Amino acid sequence: MTGIQPLTLPPRSGSREPAPAPAGTLVPLPVPVLPDLAIDGQRRFSTALLDASGRIQDRGIVTALCWKPGDRLLITQIRSSAVICRRGDGVFRMTTKPYVVLPAPVRHGCRVLAGSRVLLVADLVQDVLVVHPEHVVHAMLRDFHTTLAAGEADQ
Repeated sequence: MTGIQPLTLPPRSGSREPAPAPAGTLVPLPVPVLPDLAIDGQRRFSTALLDASGRIQDRGIVTALCWKPGDRLLITQIRSSAVICRRGDGVFRMTTKPYVVLPAPVRHGCRVLAGSRVLLVADLVQDVLVVHPEHVVHAMLRDFHTTLAAGEADQ
């Protein structure tokens, strides 16, 4: 069996070339720094449980949005997700406890049941909370993983 020479990547521009490693030594490749979507302060992501009354069990996302008791909320179902925004003409109100409650017609329309997990995406600049049920997240991930398998994800 012949030995396979380790792959040597070209140096980054403006940096020194690292000293070659001895043959047979494993050298870890540098990991690129990924941007933190929350650093810009515009988005927050969370998962939460939905209780039997439709209450989304996440206080942190409500605190990040600065929603207070008595704030009026407009809750709209778009496809199988719920979009919630604070608006003066909203039909629903924030309760005295810092939780968002999905009304029964929205829960049924989104096909979310008590005890289900939901993905919460808060856009702090737009003052909007999007609630994605598990089946929606599964569909998004299935589609994304299909593109990964096809080698199309980075394009």
